[in-house]
Amino acid sequence: MNPLSVFTYYYRNLVKLTPMFLVLALAVFGISLTGVLTGSISASAVSKVEVYRGAAMISPNTAEGYTDVDANIKGDLAQNPNIAATFPTIRFATYMPTLAGQTSAHIYAVNQEAFPILMQAFDLKLVQGRLPRTGTNQIALHKSLMGARGFRLGEVIDPANDEQEFIPGKFEIVGVLDGPTQLSLASLEFVSRSGDFRGRARSVLALPRVGAQAAAEYDIAKLDPAMVHPYTYSAELATFAKDFASMDTIVWTINSIVVLVLSLLAGLLNFIYFLDRSNEFGLLLGIGYARSFVIRRALLEALLLTLMAWVFGILFSQFIYGVLNAFIFEPRGVALSVLNWRALQFTIPIPIMVGLFSAATVLWQLRKLDPMQMIERRD
Repeated sequence: MNPLSVFTYYYRNLVKLTPMFLVLALAVFGISLTGVLTGSISASAVSKVEVYRGAAMISPNTAEGYTDVDANIKGDLAQNPNIAATFPTIRFATYMPTLAGQTSAHIYAVNQEAFPILMQAFDLKLVQGRLPRTGTNQIALHKSLMGARGFRLGEVIDPANDEQEFIPGKFEIVGVLDGPTQLSLASLEFVSRSGDFRGRARSVLALPRVGAQAAAEYDIAKLDPAMVHPYTYSAELATFAKDFASMDTIVWTINSIVVLVLSLLAGLLNFIYFLDRSNEFGLLLGIGYARSFVIRRALLEALLLTLMAWVFGILFSQFIYGVLNAFIFEPRGVALSVLNWRALQFTIPIPIMVGLFSAATVLWQLRKLDPMQMIERRD
């Protein structure tokens, strides 16, 4: 074994280096957790916007007293060459627990002939039960909503039995849908006749033709804003990104403070390690090793330890998130987002800043180190 090998140094000083290694690895886990949590919250919010990728929704401007989309606008939408089909709908919602608390989960009441078309457009499959029958208070909920609320087939959602529930009337769950878009379906014939939904806005779902989504959204955005309020994927996503940017700024600020404190801690520990090994470095210089060699070796020891701790922290974090998803979150219909590039970005400053502070400490000490002092053991 090469006595000057970096790994020899690690092997002989496991007890001394382990605290530093664990501090860095746990810091990576802690900081990545902020990225994963905010990413999961973001993904939950974006899932509601994803509906508009497959079908834009045009709602009447209730602030101006409209409760239905104007007939002329409906005609223009039906004749638009960029729109494949339009369907009337009444949208309502139930609550859904998430990592950030409760949010609303939309349910779209449409005519029965629209069920297969919407399911194909959103790549949804009926995995349990059946679709709602025409004119009944039956609903088919998305699998994620079923898991989050702990629902079962045949169960009745009754606001009288749940003080948090804000669906106006009773609905029986008869089917479970699964797919990339969180969409739940109900019978428009029932909802439009039910007194519980009297006064609800009657909107229009507009499905864009394949390859014409941008053109369809452009045409929809030009509709009279005094009469309708359009919901398109690009517009809603831009609004969400703007609102979510402030959260990212807060997370970056907090993480930057943590990384700065961690870097100062690493620099202090490296200074203590250097004082403990000053005789070793002095002897290496005294027996003829170039100062540049000693500096490179000391830098490599500090930087490689930081890099290995970062990699271990990433792998450890991924393992923990996988376990939490498998045993806690996914059974409840709520999942942590994977350790993706967004979460990794929050951790990258750790090896960079800690490496720079460690390198600065080593360089500052070695530049003024006098080997003769070490050899003669003079302070």
